[in-house]
Amino acid sequence: MTQLGRLVGWVLAGFYSLIPNYAVAIILLGLTFMVLVIPLTLKSTRSMLAMQKLQPQMKQLQQQFKDDRLALNQALTDLYKKEGVSPFGSCLPTLLPLPLFYVLFNVINGLGHKVTKGEPGWAVCQATGRCAHPFYINPHTKMYHALVNSAPRNAGAEMHAFGFNLATTAWDAVTKHMGVAAVAGSLLLLVIMIAANYYQQIQITNLNPMVRQNQQANPQMQMMRFFPIVFGLLCVRFPSALVLYYAVSSLFRVGQQQAMYRFDPKVKALVARDERDLEVTEAALERTEHKAPKSAPRRAAPQRQSSAPVGQTVVSRSGRPNLALNGRAGGGQQNGKQQSGGQGDARQTNGNQVGRYQGTGNSQRSRSRRRRGR
Repeated sequence: MTQLGRLVGWVLAGFYSLIPNYAVAIILLGLTFMVLVIPLTLKSTRSMLAMQKLQPQMKQLQQQFKDDRLALNQALTDLYKKEGVSPFGSCLPTLLPLPLFYVLFNVINGLGHKVTKGEPGWAVCQATGRCAHPFYINPHTKMYHALVNSAPRNAGAEMHAFGFNLATTAWDAVTKHMGVAAVAGSLLLLVIMIAANYYQQIQITNLNPMVRQNQQANPQMQMMRFFPIVFGLLCVRFPSALVLYYAVSSLFRVGQQQAMYRFDPKVKALVARDERDLEVTEAALERTEHKAPKSAPRRAAPQRQSSAPVGQTVVSRSGRPNLALNGRAGGGQQNGKQQSGGQGDARQTNGNQVGRYQGTGNSQRSRSRRRRGR
């Protein structure tokens, strides 16, 4: 780690010798690092898009080896090797700035080092009050002399740029009342860093259709949008120079992602494939919804009296005799017999009366004929 710190200090000192400004040197350091890792970022982005294509096969393997964890891991490893993808590719763009973030944290603390008792230069510090002794950079560089000359008496070096000390934290600037410039500058850097990281999360959601679908299907993934805010609150305790570096890296990643999704042919082809797959899936779901019959509420059928003929047993849908309907049918048939019998008796009585009247008329006409013959 010391060797990496010296390398970072050497690069910072080189940029400071070109442009004597600590903020500009840190910005150029961040941009240089992000340019160097462009091939890794591009490869990780392609790997992330290729991993999305393997989701159905991964789910099948999980169902197949759900009781054997070792077999599942081996099957997934073989699948990754066959397709040439890495499961950690999607995390790499976010994790790339972190190693330099940690190294730069140690370098900035080393640049503001103050000589303590027992260290070389302690006698000079006691005699002259010049106690600044920066680490990680060559004492013969322009930056080293600028740091030593800018250090207050009996204190470590300071990195003044744009009106405030980049070596201080936003927390110290607010709580120790270091002035309007220190408070405004440190808080402004925090806001820029948080906004850049938050916009990066939204950007990847808009550019990648599979990420957008996964967030819609799994609301818990939307909580990742709040990670930049949480990380920004943690950076309140970090030196402003670190916050400046991470803000520059985030802004660079925003432009880099936009350029990759717009100009890289492989990334464009993978995104187009994902969009086609989503369209096919949505069309299949729509056809399934249209074909599905809509169930209407059933209404109770009105009860009807059975019109079964005499002697026939009424059978229900279950195949058993319906005693209630058979009883109703039998009762109706008996009533019909009684009614028909009554009507027959009435017809017979009327017929007898008509015959009696007709017989009386005939006897009277025969008598009148006899009298005329006489």
